[in-house]
Amino acid sequence: MNRLEELQNQFKFWEKTKDIADNLLDVMLNYRQSGHPGGSRSKMHAFLTTLLSGAMRWDIRHPEHRFADRFVLGAGHTVPMVYVTLAIFNEALDLAYKKTKDKRFLNPQPSERIFRWQDLLKFRRRGGLSGHAEFAGKTLFLKFNTGPSGHGSPAAAGIALALKRAGVEAKVFIMEGEGGLTPGATHETANSAWGLALDNLYYLVDWNDFGIDDHNVSAVVYGTPKDWFGSHGWRVFGTEQGSDWASLVNAMNEMLGSPNPNKAPSVLWFKTKKGREYGKYDYASHGVPHGLNSEAFWASKKPFAEKYGVTFQNFGGPAPKDSDGLMKEFRTNLEAVIKVLQEDTDLYMYLAERLVSIGETVPKEMPGFRLKNHGKNRSPFQDPRIYDFKNYPKDLFTAPGTQAANRAALAKWGAWVNAFGYKEYGRPLFLVSSADLSGSTNINGFASAYGDFKGYGYYERVGGPEGVLLPQEITEFANSGIMVGMASVNLAEDPEKEFDGFWGATSTYGSFSYLLYGPLRLYSQLAQDCELKTGKVIFVAGHSGPETADDSRTHFGIFSPGVTQLFPEGHIINLHPWEHNEVPVVLAAALKEKAPI
Repeated sequence: MNRLEELQNQFKFWEKTKDIADNLLDVMLNYRQSGHPGGSRSKMHAFLTTLLSGAMRWDIRHPEHRFADRFVLGAGHTVPMVYVTLAIFNEALDLAYKKTKDKRFLNPQPSERIFRWQDLLKFRRRGGLSGHAEFAGKTLFLKFNTGPSGHGSPAAAGIALALKRAGVEAKVFIMEGEGGLTPGATHETANSAWGLALDNLYYLVDWNDFGIDDHNVSAVVYGTPKDWFGSHGWRVFGTEQGSDWASLVNAMNEMLGSPNPNKAPSVLWFKTKKGREYGKYDYASHGVPHGLNSEAFWASKKPFAEKYGVTFQNFGGPAPKDSDGLMKEFRTNLEAVIKVLQEDTDLYMYLAERLVSIGETVPKEMPGFRLKNHGKNRSPFQDPRIYDFKNYPKDLFTAPGTQAANRAALAKWGAWVNAFGYKEYGRPLFLVSSADLSGSTNINGFASAYGDFKGYGYYERVGGPEGVLLPQEITEFANSGIMVGMASVNLAEDPEKEFDGFWGATSTYGSFSYLLYGPLRLYSQLAQDCELKTGKVIFVAGHSGPETADDSRTHFGIFSPGVTQLFPEGHIINLHPWEHNEVPVVLAAALKEKAPI
């Protein structure tokens, strides 16, 4: 990351970019009369600092780059901020190319994946832009589907885990407001991220003290980010001036540049005003824009119009009554804002050069990369032997009449499949977790010895960096989110053709299986739409029958597959092996299919 003295002369460009982004956002929300202005505005300074300071190594032209840093928008409702920023950046690249014919400024992505300012016209409309963050199409920059509060936290940890276990030196940034820190998922993730030594995970917290309801968050939530994260072993950095470029750069540099011998995750908080410069603030700005062409809306446009000499169509007037007239005015006023960029050669050339230069910092090679697959020219998941249950080793099965639990078969198959990965490809195929029930559900078999292979054992901090069994406590929701976040990371050279990374498995008792539902639902949607291939996750609902009777009815729960009917069709396969020898067979058959869960 560049230091303050290297970046100060760039702040004038950041400031004007922020002004354009703010006003594209306001115009879009005005004419759609939907969306979240407050948090989108309060996070804008920190977002642009992350993208333009060099803190994050990323390439807007190659969102699929396997060795780039990742960004997760934990506060998925603030996706308008991302939309308008990508629109500005891509417009700058287009303008720079038209001026110079320099091919560095060409975006090689298919046109349908390049975010244009015209796409803002379809915000929250069918076939247009989603109201919350999605990892697909024009927003492959975002690395997980988010929106439900807290759900992005464990997914970000899972992404960080996949990168670390694969030997990829890349950072994962997640941006969230303090309201999104209150769900249990975030607390589970805070515990887990420290326990897994995820020193490549960086939380950016917009501390504005308001959510949706009409009271301060601080009225009902004790403490500060130092309490919320420091109590879990995280390193905590921050600034009281969250809308000041220099303060953000200094804080970011301190976080990224200071020694971290204990391998702790980090958090950077920044104090802001929710709804900054929008005209309504705090909870009132959360999810309700100004009324259509209202006096308050036009008042919020006056400073921008005066500062940059912009003329808005129908300034101060009521909205057209007919839909065609309204859309025409919408487009004209978006054009009025983006014209400020188009007419400033210095600004668009700065942005284009800066984006390209940051993109060129993304490594093309990674010396410590562990997924080299013994030099084989394919992903191990393309190896047909994984699915060929007819030729599985005989010791995965028992003789007819033998009393053996299904979970014992899961353990044996898990040990075999990771041993197979080690011998044939020099790496595991599965990383696994459980809610302090790895032995009880036998999911620890994936980490166990098989034949002459001694097994991978626990991952750090209990084991080492080569382990595969995460030493999790009672964190079902986080386990689920970590597994799907991990499985979303595709480290193949061509991630649109094949998947290479880690598959996951996570277990709990059937009576507690509802705790895993949320992240799995989001992942099923992500896998349905994302152009990059995704991995698979096995969701184990153990002890889901009468054998839990000794624990009494609090632990008795037969898992119902009915809940998964809310997943996209074909994206989950429910397996119900009747006895031990069916387990490896149904696993092989299901994993051969396209379903991610």
